[in-house]
Amino acid sequence: MTVPRGNPLWSVPLSALTATQERPIFSAMRRPPRRAVAASPVEDSPAPPPKPVEALPPLLLVGAVVGEGDAIAILVNRTDQKVVRLRQGESLGGWSLTSVQQREVTLKQGERSEVLALQRPDAAAPAGLPADAGGRPTMPGPIDPSSPFAPRSTPKNGESDGL
Repeated sequence: MTVPRGNPLWSVPLSALTATQERPIFSAMRRPPRRAVAASPVEDSPAPPPKPVEALPPLLLVGAVVGEGDAIAILVNRTDQKVVRLRQGESLGGWSLTSVQQREVTLKQGERSEVLALQRPDAAAPAGLPADAGGRPTMPGPIDPSSPFAPRSTPKNGESDGL
């Protein structure tokens, strides 16, 4: 058997290139190959509707008091911003308080259980916003656009501040 030199396609006979003969490359009549036809889909039963997203409890844990015989969770109702105190075993809005620990509480609604954790004081206010005594972010007061900012050359009390 002789091994051809040069282009490896020289060893392929033209009779093996039937697609090239049927659709010549440089012909003005050249068209793309026919698309494959997909089989008709088998009719299936409709997909079940998506499971509705269950709402989280509308409560935010702001404190927990754990004593020897009693445990109380201090929560803020997110819908009306009112402070709510629940003892272990009490319910609010379909959610029952099942356990109270130092930094978290567990609420249960039917078979569903949610754990609310007490946020750290440094994570309570977003960076850059001043916070009040309770750690809640406060917004700065209105700015009067008619009075431009003018830095003082001397301190308010008239004494030099050493700068």
